[in-house]
Amino acid sequence: MRGSLAQLITLTVWGDAALRAPASFAAGKFYPAHPAFRFCEYVQFVDLSPAATALAEFPYAADPIAWFERMQAEGVYTLRLVYEPADGESDSALPVGFSKGGERWLIEAVKPAASDYWEARWDSGDYARDDRKIWRVTYGRIAANAPSEYAASSTSMVEVKQHLLNHLPKMVDFALAHYEDGFARLFDIALRLLDEPVNSDQAAEAELLPPTANQLLSSVQAAWVFGGMGSWNDLAFAGEDGVEYETLTTKLYRLLNAAIVVAVNASALERWRDG
Repeated sequence: MRGSLAQLITLTVWGDAALRAPASFAAGKFYPAHPAFRFCEYVQFVDLSPAATALAEFPYAADPIAWFERMQAEGVYTLRLVYEPADGESDSALPVGFSKGGERWLIEAVKPAASDYWEARWDSGDYARDDRKIWRVTYGRIAANAPSEYAASSTSMVEVKQHLLNHLPKMVDFALAHYEDGFARLFDIALRLLDEPVNSDQAAEAELLPPTANQLLSSVQAAWVFGGMGSWNDLAFAGEDGVEYETLTTKLYRLLNAAIVVAVNASALERWRDG
């Protein structure tokens, strides 16, 4: 899983926990100690306002801890992860983008009567740094006090898990049939992780999410084979094999994204329904 998405997951899960129980939130163990921030020079938050040629940026919070505190003071009571596919499958009207790219991942900060939306921008810094903290990350509030675009998914964690249990064996079979044993092992690991318990030694978020959510995120981490040269989506097959590869791969990608959303939003959704 790419680092930018992993950080979004981390911020949403830990942020929701901090908003829910600020007195018991261990800030020192979170930032900058969490692996999601290991290679970041800074992670800051800004307000955005339309200007003549671009979005003007105004300081909002200097780091994630200050972000949590300020959001709580403004009435935010939970965070949710929002995914907007690049192919336009979603019919939501999300605000104008802050970063480049097709698909979009946002953090929705939910208030009693409205939501704020945050989007990340990653800029490269000094590659010569000895500590390898080369990334300068800025989250922009692209909309404040906007109508909540979040719609409770009709698909539950249990259903997404079952879809993955059904689909991952097909990925294993296809990979083995085409001598891609390395990828087959990854898909098999992802399949097995769906039924194995996850503890805090394996994932820092394990104590903050329900067991099924942890299983889904662990499985996604193993099955995330998408990237550049040498990745699963760098392969090519001819004829019917090519059609099957595209069909299986597209479904896998959609299932993994769906798993991330339902897993990360598990606790937030319970609070939203109860509230």
